[in-house]
Amino acid sequence: MKKFFSKLSRNDFLLVFFVFLLWRILLFVVSYLSVFLVPNYGHWFPYVERVLEITKLPPWLWGWGGFDGVHYLRIAQNGYDFIPSQAFFPLYPFLVRILNFLPKDMALDTSVYVDPSFFTTALLVSNVFALLAFYAFYLLVKNIFNSKTALLSLILLLSWPTGFYFGAIYTESLFLFLASLSVYFSFKKKFLFAGIFAAFASLTKVVGVCLFLLILIEFYLNYKGKIKLSKQFLKDFLGVLISPLGLVFYMFYLWKFFGKPFYFVEAQPLFAAERSDKPIILLPQVVYRYFKIFIHTPIFSYQFNIALFELSLTLLFFSLLFLFIRKMRFSYFIFTFLVLIIPTLTGTLTSMPRYTLTAFLIFPFLAEKYPRLVKLVIPFLIILQFILLTYFIRGYWVA
Repeated sequence: MKKFFSKLSRNDFLLVFFVFLLWRILLFVVSYLSVFLVPNYGHWFPYVERVLEITKLPPWLWGWGGFDGVHYLRIAQNGYDFIPSQAFFPLYPFLVRILNFLPKDMALDTSVYVDPSFFTTALLVSNVFALLAFYAFYLLVKNIFNSKTALLSLILLLSWPTGFYFGAIYTESLFLFLASLSVYFSFKKKFLFAGIFAAFASLTKVVGVCLFLLILIEFYLNYKGKIKLSKQFLKDFLGVLISPLGLVFYMFYLWKFFGKPFYFVEAQPLFAAERSDKPIILLPQVVYRYFKIFIHTPIFSYQFNIALFELSLTLLFFSLLFLFIRKMRFSYFIFTFLVLIIPTLTGTLTSMPRYTLTAFLIFPFLAEKYPRLVKLVIPFLIILQFILLTYFIRGYWVA
């Protein structure tokens, strides 16, 4: 780990920090303008008054805590005391809770309201991890390819239509940080560190457990034909073993307190009516459902456009994945395929545009193979992100 920190470049960090700062300022400007562009608030999720408006902050700012954010804030304050909060993994709200050193409103009824200090802390946590995640991602891509591809990959990632979620009260920035470092250390054959970060990633999102297979494959390829029960081998193997422990820990917690180790799956239909808790709903079935949506939904209505957006990005990412199948390391392909396919097994593509961010390993291959095309489409991606952010801030579902 000392060697890792010794190799960190001050110039690289300053470059990433500049990109982060520009990205953050632009998104705050757009969120400020959103109040004027979309004056009517959507109210497409609960607890707005109890969790967000209670902060007394302007709507363009508390809008960053919408949708999943209100659930994470309630978990941070009160734990898993309401259904279907078990659908949300615990590391992010736990960090918000333990890092909340701000003064509390002692007169506030916390059985009804969430103390405003949790919102402020969560927004800071998300954005600090966003900066760290962008640097970890840049470092990973620089090691796999080069600094030029790393910068273009980072800009592409932040320009992606759902890239604003890295700065919202969501787990996206924390997951990218942990997953990028896990992949980085597996690339460097430091499997113990890779396993540690993977374990925390699997405590952040269920797809974090997919890092277990990535690390296992890299471990196998590294020791193939030269297995020795050396101290280094045992240490590396320990890294493989601990990589899924975050998910195992959460399942044990759910079994201990709710009697249901898979409660995070069972809670899905309660959280979103479109989702199913059935074991497997194959992607072709889901695509068929979407074509039925297109038939029965007024064309170019808001719901029609969102469904089209969800299906288009899902099919695009699967197409890109198979396009790069020969260029990708096998472990990267397996990891990316799993993080894309697992969310579809719930029977809907709801949130898939956001889940494409977990398939972050596709972005470097796009930037490396098609740099001119990437530079050409980035302005259009930014415009689309600004549009989606405007509606997100104003309480309309986008991803």
